[in-house]
Amino acid sequence: MNFGIVCEFNPFHNGHKYLLEAAHKMGAENIVCAMSGNAVQRGSLAIADKYLRAEVVVECGADLVLEIPFPWSSASAEYFASTGIKILAPYCDAVIFGSECGDIQLLKKAADASLEESFKDEFERRKKSGEGAASAYFSLLCESVGRELLSNDILGVEYIKAAKKQGVKLEFYTIKRMGSGYREETLNIAQFPSATAIRCAWNEGKDTFEGYMPKEAAEIYQRAFLEGNITDEKQLESAYLMYFRLCKQEDLMDIAEAEGGIAARICSIAKESKNFEEFWNTLRTKRYTDAKLRRAMLFSLTSVKKELLLSEPEYVYLLGANNNGRKLISDVKKADIQGAIKVVTKPADTNKDSLQFVAEERLNSIFSLARENSCAQGDMYRKNAFIK
Repeated sequence: MNFGIVCEFNPFHNGHKYLLEAAHKMGAENIVCAMSGNAVQRGSLAIADKYLRAEVVVECGADLVLEIPFPWSSASAEYFASTGIKILAPYCDAVIFGSECGDIQLLKKAADASLEESFKDEFERRKKSGEGAASAYFSLLCESVGRELLSNDILGVEYIKAAKKQGVKLEFYTIKRMGSGYREETLNIAQFPSATAIRCAWNEGKDTFEGYMPKEAAEIYQRAFLEGNITDEKQLESAYLMYFRLCKQEDLMDIAEAEGGIAARICSIAKESKNFEEFWNTLRTKRYTDAKLRRAMLFSLTSVKKELLLSEPEYVYLLGANNNGRKLISDVKKADIQGAIKVVTKPADTNKDSLQFVAEERLNSIFSLARENSCAQGDMYRKNAFIK
């Protein structure tokens, strides 16, 4: 039985190791990860490049790591989950994930409810009444099961819903998240940390590895830290501000996530702000989540339009594998499974005129500068999958 995990592992820590161990205890012969690439679901850049993060995951117990490509890796939960399930389905019998509630039947109930016409109608009604889309959707999901659902619960609902909509047969399992909360910013050695807390520590220059992540992961991330290869988005703040000062609202009309006056708001505030901190604090609003605003900004810089998000990836990159993972790729390719997305190992095997490749290329232009050891854009394409 092969288990799949839709993930970011940004960075991989002890809680993630616990998830992989749980899959093995449930009988997983192989673990396949669909992992976000150089940009992640909240609209930010990943803490380290995708190949380094895949190396960590394979060293810590996964057999195969395939990329959730940009821009789907940075889109809202529905797109992120749908793409992850689409990637995993040909390789897996089951999907496992962590959730705050730890109750798979409850999450299945919420997924079923979200597919009902009455749910969709009420969602549209609440949006038209002025409630933000994210707020309306989350509150409706909670009402459907009679209790609060948190971030990872909702992602789990989206995984289950995506499988139903795609007509793929996957079993779903969840384990209750242990330790720190999803967005907890303070490290606690007595608990599994949140990835957010580890990122905050690194952004403050703290050399924090041992005790918070498996030994294999700590060694790889410490190497990246010492070599200046940990992402620091602060290095891009002036570039962001300059870009939006020079933009006109009409330049961003078709950009994904920038609808409903967001584009005009971003451009206007950028022109009036003295620095990025002032810009961001003025931009934030109760109507839109921080993640939505970050996505709108990132998609603007990378020219991601709605039509690309509404399509499916043409290809995914192989990021890491051991012998078992390589055999899985070979088996799926030989079986010629309908709907399986093409797996490629290098940019030379892709269609460089595709909207997906253009967006990926623009993302790499940004990502390659967002660290102490900045590099040429082309260096991102000279990296190879980690093969163990």
